[in-house]
Amino acid sequence: MRVPTGTLAGVEALVRWPRRALGMVGPREIAQPVIEGDLHAGFDECVIRAASRQAAQWVAQGVDLPLVAVNVREETPRSADLMRRVDGAQRLELELPRGAAADPAHAAMIGSLRTRGARIAAEVVPAIDIDTVKLRPPIGPGAVQAARARGLRVVAEGVESAEQQAEALTRGCEIVQGFVFGPEVSAAEVSALAKR
Repeated sequence: MRVPTGTLAGVEALVRWPRRALGMVGPREIAQPVIEGDLHAGFDECVIRAASRQAAQWVAQGVDLPLVAVNVREETPRSADLMRRVDGAQRLELELPRGAAADPAHAAMIGSLRTRGARIAAEVVPAIDIDTVKLRPPIGPGAVQAARARGLRVVAEGVESAEQQAEALTRGCEIVQGFVFGPEVSAAEVSALAKR
């Protein structure tokens, strides 16, 4: 949420699996079999496909949503198949795990992803070019200014209280993400929120 204007600055894809016997299965339950089965790359690519498809639907429907973020594991940027998934993807941002953007082995791959139209987000400001830095409370003095000096979009993530939101704004971060705005919502609800 872009707090000063009350408009959506983007959304983040959260995986849910509806099961008749179990109800809606959340990411923590889904993560365990993915990790145990070493299914990270395939799982991430499936989520990227779904997010890209949804973003394209929103564009076709005239929903003004700047970007759709997807969290990926460290192994995913090494996947050759990923290049095909993101090629020409509309408004897709891949959020890398901590340390991945600082890994020299990832630098060329990240550059290629950005060339193909994908945005890259990370939790730290690396030496290589990315698009967005995500900062968690408490946000250190000067962190927002340092990121902006690099020309990065800055998001305060994991914000759960009005106090944390106020701190983010005080530090100069106007884009805030987290449960302070309420629980996760469906794609249809996102469309309604974006049209407000």
